[in-house]
Amino acid sequence: MKNLLMLIAVLAVSALFLIFWDSPPEMFGTRKTRIESLPTADSYMRTTVTSHFNAEGVEAYTLRAETGLYYSAADRFELENPNLLARHEREETSPWHVTANEAHTEDNGQRVVLSGDVHAWQDSQTGQNTFTTGILHFLPEDNRAETDDQVTLAYPGGQTTGIGMRADFNARTYHILKQVQGTHHAR
Repeated sequence: MKNLLMLIAVLAVSALFLIFWDSPPEMFGTRKTRIESLPTADSYMRTTVTSHFNAEGVEAYTLRAETGLYYSAADRFELENPNLLARHEREETSPWHVTANEAHTEDNGQRVVLSGDVHAWQDSQTGQNTFTTGILHFLPEDNRAETDDQVTLAYPGGQTTGIGMRADFNARTYHILKQVQGTHHAR
């Protein structure tokens, strides 16, 4: 009797093993992994360079990135470690260099949104102008940039901080919108 029970137990365990071995994974539940839930990009690019020219054929800005993903259904271009060079309409003025952790395009490329440690700088005759923020919207057609985040604007004579900024790179105007605090260093 003892041997018969042992034989039945071994057969039952063997049958269960074979059932689980041949079963599809869906039988045990449908868990999606992060990779399965991500949309598939239509194209993947490395070391991308995008240039935009104004109506006169002069290069207005250049956008470089380590990697780029393009999703045609959403007409969205996502960039990793972007580097934007926004040129002034007059060539003698130094361009603004803008770097960030990532960026994406919106409105059919009419807006570039840079995010994560956004840092911008421009060399001038009196020194270097810089600003930092968390997110920046660049409007290439107008050569303007704007943010609603905390921003720090530093220039050779001082520094200004506040919330929100509207910058016109062609007119060279930079407006901090609220909670403005500044320090100016007298010479």
